Amino acid sequence: MPMAILSEYEVQLRLLRQLKAGGADKSTLRKEAQKLKELKRRYSNKKRKRQADRQADRESTPAQFAEVYTYFYSPIPADEEGFTQAFSVPGEGATEQQISAILDFFTEKGFIVFRDVLSTNVCADTIGEIWHYLEDVFVGFDHSEPETYHHLSSQTYGLAPVPSIFTEQIVKNRCNPNVIRAFQTVLRDQNILLSHDRWCAYRPTKSIQIGTEIVDKPNWKTKENLHVDLNPWTYFSSEPLIEDLKYDKPRDFSKEINAVYHKGGPNVQGVLALNNNSAHDGGTVLLTGFHRCFQDWQRSLGEISRHMPSRSEELGHLVWRGKGTGSYILGQKDVLHKFKQKINMRAGSLLIWDQRIVHGSVQNDSNNFRLAQFVKAFRRKNFSQARLHHRAKRVNEELAKLACVADLSDASRAALGMTLDF
Repeated sequence: MPMAILSEYEVQLRLLRQLKAGGADKSTLRKEAQKLKELKRRYSNKKRKRQADRQADRESTPAQFAEVYTYFYSPIPADEEGFTQAFSVPGEGATEQQISAILDFFTEKGFIVFRDVLSTNVCADTIGEIWHYLEDVFVGFDHSEPETYHHLSSQTYGLAPVPSIFTEQIVKNRCNPNVIRAFQTVLRDQNILLSHDRWCAYRPTKSIQIGTEIVDKPNWKTKENLHVDLNPWTYFSSEPLIEDLKYDKPRDFSKEINAVYHKGGPNVQGVLALNNNSAHDGGTVLLTGFHRCFQDWQRSLGEISRHMPSRSEELGHLVWRGKGTGSYILGQKDVLHKFKQKINMRAGSLLIWDQRIVHGSVQNDSNNFRLAQFVKAFRRKNFSQARLHHRAKRVNEELAKLACVADLSDASRAALGMTLDF
């Protein structure tokens, strides 16, 4: 409270208390109480104005930047069924023309979808693993009984409750030859490492049959968001941020996702669609071409101190993860929200996007589950030998529990990070 108003308010408050204690008449008390109420109103108005001024200061730069972004924005091309245009994963005999078409699209748009990366059977097996996990962890949940869906939560975007998942089919998907080739193509590097991430399950929210009734469940919807999984203020660092990472806890596999830097690029992220994901099923949205003006946007944000964690979801803010790593969450009313476009994917498709692309998710507004697996790839050359050693040790400890390890090829072991050389 401003000092001048604070002093005046305190004086009036003390006077009113003294009058009450002295037995003043009701008319006098009402008059003095009205004065106190007016002082409180003046303070509240000033407080709201200061908050509005701070919010306007935090949001004015993105609003100005929106005009710049319009030069890089373009509609997402779709096929006749409404699914986002997709490319075939280039095989060993792919022509230069095929590779160029993929890279030209990715360079312009900042994302690309590859079709038929996972087979129908593999998608079904992966979904089966997810059901088994959820039914084991959330007592009472049965994927075949919609009346049990309330046991799940939408608070964390349907994500698995642990930072990284090491189950049989999830691991196989990470090192699937099609997944590896898709990332190798986009990263323009044969020597890559795959991330160890998790999956998500968005509950249906509309026209759900529970018993004999057809009901909507709007409270099952996830929050909508836009963000970048990096720290805009350290992205242009010349040196790696977390080369001392020990991988002694699962969260370390998440930290490496947020610790990318420009010199180590290109940096990309991805998601595998495990079932058909149409326009109203919830899922990934992004801002096409944003990577081409990312540095302009980063500069427009101003000092990092203006964007430290906020209690208001309406304000953009940095989520700090230590040692310069983090992610940036755009405010709910940020003007850039009007440019987001949904990526619609067929089951078995792989979406890859440049990590500088502002992206996020929208709510499921249908009676279908949204089921997807997140996967990212890195250029191995950006990892120190010491970091590779710690990472390999942890990966091998996790994978030693799985029967599929014995069947993994040398290329798969290398891509998962089980070996130090490739």
